[in-house]
Amino acid sequence: MAEDDTAVVRFSNGDQLTGEVLALSGDLLSWQSQILKEPSDFELGHIVDLNMSPGDDDAELPPGAAHKAVLEMYNGDLIEGQLSGLSDDDIQLRTSYAGELTVRRVNVKSVKISRTSDYFYRGPNSIEEWTVTKGNSSWQFRGGALHSKSPGGIAREVGFPDECVISFDAAWRGSFRPKVIFFSDDISSDSPDAGYEMVFQGNSVHVKKCGTNNWLGHSTNAGSLRENEKARIEIKASRKTGKILLYVDGEIIDVWEDGDIDAEKLGNGLHIISQDSSPLRISNIAVTSWDGYYEDVPNRQAGFRGRVFRGGFQGQEEAEDDKESKNKLPAGRMVLLNGDNIEGEVLKIEGEDITLKTPFTEVIFPIARLKNIVLSPTEMETPRRYKGDVRATLADGSRLVFRFDGVDGDKLVGFSQHFGEARFSKDAFRRIEFNIYNEAMEAMRLRDDW
Repeated sequence: MAEDDTAVVRFSNGDQLTGEVLALSGDLLSWQSQILKEPSDFELGHIVDLNMSPGDDDAELPPGAAHKAVLEMYNGDLIEGQLSGLSDDDIQLRTSYAGELTVRRVNVKSVKISRTSDYFYRGPNSIEEWTVTKGNSSWQFRGGALHSKSPGGIAREVGFPDECVISFDAAWRGSFRPKVIFFSDDISSDSPDAGYEMVFQGNSVHVKKCGTNNWLGHSTNAGSLRENEKARIEIKASRKTGKILLYVDGEIIDVWEDGDIDAEKLGNGLHIISQDSSPLRISNIAVTSWDGYYEDVPNRQAGFRGRVFRGGFQGQEEAEDDKESKNKLPAGRMVLLNGDNIEGEVLKIEGEDITLKTPFTEVIFPIARLKNIVLSPTEMETPRRYKGDVRATLADGSRLVFRFDGVDGDKLVGFSQHFGEARFSKDAFRRIEFNIYNEAMEAMRLRDDW
């Protein structure tokens, strides 16, 4: 009955309802659902969280932005936007969800920069936009994510650019064992004749050309996939060069290359396949363009006395001397997109340009050429707790704790220690968690609705 309902609310007694938000105040949620005879009001004190599908006003950055900045705060918040100014006390950030924010530098732990890219796909938005590849699939869509508890695959057409980034958040129980197929020529089958198949077997990963028994290069190890039960996965792939790269939580794991690529046979299919009955959740899927650049891959051959090769032997622990030899950025230096690094002090930001004072001269270049900005040390401010604090996840990936003060028209009004009062677009929210200092409700959230 509730197939068309776009949101899910969870309560402290374990109940949940699909439906639609009619109104939200500082104390009450007004809720309408196809399974309720009439709209109902619920006290926020009994609500664990509210999961929503973002509306049309969920653009990641303001129009014309060439870079994206991610401010990591000392309390764990992430604030995304476009840098528009920087001083000794504040960082100005232009956002699509709350306009211009003036963020206090004392609360900022780090600033990371990346280029913006057009989205060729962003979701998931429903199960209907995916094709079941074989029989009845166990995949379901709820709470803005794809869930699976049995073997099966889903797929969809994506207008892949020749060089792309496929990224998603994964969470699982037990072992991480999905397959991801890209550049597929047939979304109706789990075994297309063309494309590439990245197979995860716990912490082991290998890549295969579809329609053949041709495994590209070696298998590799991603230890964090064994140690954790969630990760941000990024796959960079090029139809021009045949290169395929894997990143886990922002760290480059390995690179494979197809020396005999036939781009004409490749298609535009993207598949996600669960190989077993272990619970698996996929969310925040994005397909964007890639400029073909990548940093040096860690010398994993030197770091293992042996290696996990397909049909080969298991590598041993990473050598201590290799751990010490890993590249570490010296303190106070900023990394450029091409891998160079520079020491300097930020003098000003104007539009898309940044001015740095280096030990030798002043330089001006596009912000998008930087990968990070080094801030001068400040004394960290103790995080404050406010009655009515909520934890919000936004469509662009921002995660914020702020005091929820109510709704004014199509805006959510709140106050943050980081940037003061702000008015947020309601359509920008994916999830709002209430009663975040209630230990019993936090325990429910930690169980993550498996």
